[in-house]
Amino acid sequence: MKCIKVFNNSTVSTIMPDGQEAIVLGKGIGFNQRPGSVIREELIEKVYYVQDEMQTKFLQMLQNVRTDVMEAAQEIIDMAAADGFSLSNQATISLIDHINFAMERQQSQLVMPNLLLRETHLLYPKEYALGQRALQIIQRRCGVALPEDEAGYIALHLVTISSDRNAAYDTLKFVKGTLDIICQYTHLPPDSTNTDMMRLIMHLKFLAQRVFHQSTWENQADMDEMYHFLLKRRPKSKKCLDALDSFITQTYHYSLNDQEKFYLLIHLTKML
Repeated sequence: MKCIKVFNNSTVSTIMPDGQEAIVLGKGIGFNQRPGSVIREELIEKVYYVQDEMQTKFLQMLQNVRTDVMEAAQEIIDMAAADGFSLSNQATISLIDHINFAMERQQSQLVMPNLLLRETHLLYPKEYALGQRALQIIQRRCGVALPEDEAGYIALHLVTISSDRNAAYDTLKFVKGTLDIICQYTHLPPDSTNTDMMRLIMHLKFLAQRVFHQSTWENQADMDEMYHFLLKRRPKSKKCLDALDSFITQTYHYSLNDQEKFYLLIHLTKML
């Protein structure tokens, strides 16, 4: 394989044996190279086949991204893959871009608070833990200590690149909106160590899917007697349920039925 363009000591572009143009990474692979030089294949550590619609953006990004940023992103992707995430080359490109931008913001002292940090931590604990480990990798490789907010942003990257991006964000916003109302009435902070809170959050996550698909859940069991018993036992729950129903109806055009309210009430009864 011959070098087409040198980006830095660790990155060059080439034509692969299958005829496709690709970006190849490897320590020292671009050192003393020039267009037409033969690439030492034993130095290749990573190959990126870039689709036409992504190629311009990727090539422009390479002009301004430090090698250590690319190495940090690759280590994070490898770490995520070892934890069961199936990630594409485009996912790596997206992560490189994000880390580079985050470091630029940090150096410019431009703070961008993560308004969904709490909910990301609660709803996606596995991805959040990987995000925290990613910050350690970035600090070790790039010498930049990014704030905790970035652990949440990186966690969302892992969520959205391994599932449907819009669905993940919609679920996150739904849980945040409903959880804010519940915490307002229960006076309890969202706490990932609270078993009842985590069960409620999982319930809200599944409720979100029914709301998005306008798929009303029906249970044939007669729950009226128990429903009214619980309401009588915890009268504050009714105000919270009414607020939740109003929020979901106005925001998502979905009205909770009695059975859905009953199961929410069971969770609220443990918390009020």
